[in-house]
Amino acid sequence: MRDTPAVARHAQNELRLLLQRYRWRILFTYALFNVENLLRMAQPLLLGWAINGLLRGAYSGLGLFAAGHVAHLLMRSLRQMYDTRTFTRIYAERAGQLVLVQRSSGVAVSQVAARSTLSREFVDFFERHIPLIIRSLYSIVGALVMLFYFDWMLVLLCIGLIIPSSVLNFVYGQRTLRLSSLLHDDLEREVHVLDRAKADEVQNHYGRISRWRVKLSDWEAFTTGVMELFVLALMAGGLIRYCTLPGIAAGDIFAAFRYILLFIMALDSVPMLVQQFSRLRDIGRRIQSEPG
Repeated sequence: MRDTPAVARHAQNELRLLLQRYRWRILFTYALFNVENLLRMAQPLLLGWAINGLLRGAYSGLGLFAAGHVAHLLMRSLRQMYDTRTFTRIYAERAGQLVLVQRSSGVAVSQVAARSTLSREFVDFFERHIPLIIRSLYSIVGALVMLFYFDWMLVLLCIGLIIPSSVLNFVYGQRTLRLSSLLHDDLEREVHVLDRAKADEVQNHYGRISRWRVKLSDWEAFTTGVMELFVLALMAGGLIRYCTLPGIAAGDIFAAFRYILLFIMALDSVPMLVQQFSRLRDIGRRIQSEPG
């Protein structure tokens, strides 16, 4: 097993380099994404108001919900178009620089080919995974704030779910770091294997790659499966608590449980983020490594 602090440091250096070079482009798209998420977090509350208003024969709440939905749709479309243009250009520039630097340092063509492809993972981290982290934080913190408005006991139930999630994802992170390293070892050897074109060697190569990917998938399935048992307990406890309170309106019930679902979906995204960060830690070590 490779030195974990050193591996993490290489990944952090590569991420820091990208952020320093392209910080204004990246920060602008994150600013748009923050506005998008604020509009998203308001939607369950606005829909709850619309339901309560319609049950009383009033349409003002429905108008507010429609306006909020359209504003969110426009902001999301604008941000996605800007994202694609920005991060596609960043990858093209970074991959070109990487190839020139590594080849001038004497790194083998097969390794450079693999590393230039793997370097896309760092751009994807800023394009897809950082926004997912931001979205998850909005869902977790925003949901807890809004649930406190509805019923403080729902907040405590949700916070209780964080404990098993943290334990499960810590174990999962350790496993995926090791499996990602083994997978990347084989990917770096791929051009060499294809060049030799020996039947047994090719079959063994792709068999190993399949095995590492299956094991990564199995660990993700196990982690999310166990987590769903705790999610079920939260949902059952929340239903019993909130739906039995006196004087609760239908719109409030819908809004409160929509915020609970936002909280749960944010925690569900954690295993994917853990696996991606484990991959980045190993890739970072490779693209900043010495020749050979």
